[in-house]
Amino acid sequence: MPTASRHLRRAFVAAALTLGAASLAACSASTGPAGTLDLAQHRARWAAHHLASYRYDYVVTGYFIGYAGHDIRVVVHDGAVQSATDTDDGRTFPSPATYFPTIDQLFDRAMQAEANQSLKGARFDPRLDYPTELDFAGPPDASGSVFASNLQPIP
Repeated sequence: MPTASRHLRRAFVAAALTLGAASLAACSASTGPAGTLDLAQHRARWAAHHLASYRYDYVVTGYFIGYAGHDIRVVVHDGAVQSATDTDDGRTFPSPATYFPTIDQLFDRAMQAEANQSLKGARFDPRLDYPTELDFAGPPDASGSVFASNLQPIP
């Protein structure tokens, strides 16, 4: 794919994720009575689906990492990441691709960030209750957002 087309596609994906998150804000934003995120409730509802094998798309923005802004297809089997592929250029990441999280690990990261007050926002899928957007504050190399979308169970 030509470079200009790839950049245009990335911009489109980023815009679509932003618009999608905004359109789901009313039904997927999670704040408790005091304005704090209620991660435990979302995690319990996610866990009730008993999904251990699935694939989803993962995008990171704001961090100083080589795959920031890229759409990464993450495949999880039996609760562990089995593969990660950059859907922009087809590049696969070495297995095990442990730097790409499972949904449970996204919850772990969110809960740890909430505990140290660096979690600034979260949105959740209205059907499966997994985090679709997590916004983190911190130093430049440790702040940004992560997006998870298009989660599909794998038999």
